[in-house]
Order: sequence, then C-alpha cells, then structure tokens
Amino acid sequence: MNYQYGKLLSHLTTLKIGGPVFCFIEPENFDEVLEAINVAESNKKELTVIGNGSNILFQDRGFDGVVMNLGKGFDFIERDTNGIVRVGSASPVSKLVTQCAEWNLGGCEFLLGIPGSLGGALFMNAGVRGLNDTSSFKEIKDIVLDIDVLDLKQKKKETLKRYDVPFAYRSSGLDGKCILGARIKLEHCQRHGIDKKIDAYLKKREWIQCLGFPSAGSVFRNPSETDPAAKLIENCGFKGRRIGGAEISKVHANFIVNVGGAMSKDVLDLIGLVRKSVKDRFGVDLELELRVI
Repeated sequence: MNYQYGKLLSHLTTLKIGGPVFCFIEPENFDEVLEAINVAESNKKELTVIGNGSNILFQDRGFDGVVMNLGKGFDFIERDTNGIVRVGSASPVSKLVTQCAEWNLGGCEFLLGIPGSLGGALFMNAGVRGLNDTSSFKEIKDIVLDIDVLDLKQKKKETLKRYDVPFAYRSSGLDGKCILGARIKLEHCQRHGIDKKIDAYLKKREWIQCLGFPSAGSVFRNPSETDPAAKLIENCGFKGRRIGGAEISKVHANFIVNVGGAMSKDVLDLIGLVRKSVKDRFGVDLELELRVI
C-alpha cells in the first residue's frame, strides 16, 4: 500500500492549493482500507476520504491527519443483467458514461463533464440542470440502486439501498462513511440516441473549458432555481474580482480560479467578501458547496 508522509495536498486537488498532510494513503482493496483506518487510529489522527480532489479546499497550513484516496483496485465498471452496472468508487464518471455508451446503456449521460470519481459524485449527489427543462435536475441518485459503504468508526461494511440514503441537493448524508462502490440502473437505448445526449450535455458544459485556470467547481450551492449563486454574485459586480492569486472567474461567477500562486486565505477572503455582499444586497445567505478542510 502506498504511504506518503508530508505530501503536499496541493498535488491532490483540482484547485492546486494546500499544505502538507501527515499521511496520504491509497488503498487498493478492502483490507488495505481497514489498514488505513488503523493508521489514523494508532496515530490518533483524523481521517478524511477524498476522490480526485475536486470540490475541496485544503488550507495552507496543511492537514494534520490521514487523507485516504481509494486506488486502482476500486476502479472497475462491470456489466450485469437488465441494465444494471457495478461501478467502483474510484472510477471516473466520464469513463462510466463512455463505457455504458459502448454497451448501448443510457441514462447516465448527464454525468459527462462533471469532474471526479463515482465516489465523489455519490457523496455530493452530483447533478446538472435538465436539457430541455432548466427547472429540473438530473442527479446521480436518480440512477442508483444501492451503494456499498464502510462505516469509518465501526469498521462495518454494508450495502445501502437507494431509499436508505438521505440524498438531498448536493448532499448524500454519507458523512463518516467511505463509499466503496455502487450499482446503477440504466436503460437499453439506441447508440445514436445516447451519442446525441452526450453531445448535448457536452455543449451545455463547454464553457468549463474556457475557465483557463485550476478550479474546484461550484463554490456555493444555488439558493433557488430563479436566483442561482452565479447570478447573485455577478449582480454584485464580482466577476473578475481578485485577492492574491484567487479570482472569481470571468467565465462563471460561482467558480473561483487559481490564476497563479493562490493561497487558501485568498480563496476564503473572496468567499467572505461574496457572502457579505450577497447578504447585504439580496438578503440571501450563500451556503458553501466547497468542502474546506
């Protein structure tokens, strides 16, 4: 198993910010996951689980604990019967969409363009607005049958049925658990129909390619359908506002980008400035979607 002491967390996140970690561990199987938990417990350190590092801000001082990222042993996509697919937590969601398209299985196309692994997508209940109805959301909970998890305290593995998981907007309620994998239910479709949806979702999210700098994805949750966070922030005149090396993207106001040498304090100062201004002007308390560790 891969142990790395003092590894810079900036190397593990899409925002490219973060100081050293006490220990970074990348287990390849279930027994190694248990071993990683034991490392944290024996050293009396906090344990946190990450995916590919999107949607996370580690602070400049680092993290005096154990960070665990499931390795290649958890990167698998296996076809079952009746449109059911087993997916490992470390599998990139983009890879999942591509593989399922090859099997003529549709229903997960909306995940294409969302950065991260299946585990991260499940933990955050990743989703996007519908193609034709922008008031509706397509979320990963909509295709889940069940999820294999490990309780990090009790060290107990269990399979949770979809309706046993308290999914909500940008939340799964699975704090304190390590997501190991899941089964999803898709539909047999014509390949040309799947490809058409893939193209439509890619076009819908092509603006992300224009960001030009590292980011962590959406910073705030949308407070409502009619007044998304980006709209409120832009109406406060904050597009392009910069503190240090952190900038509110000129492309999308709900993204903070690292234009070079950004520190966690720069990002947090921008967050504080935005929150205060939106509250003062619109009376809205913006909630973080970004995890600050």
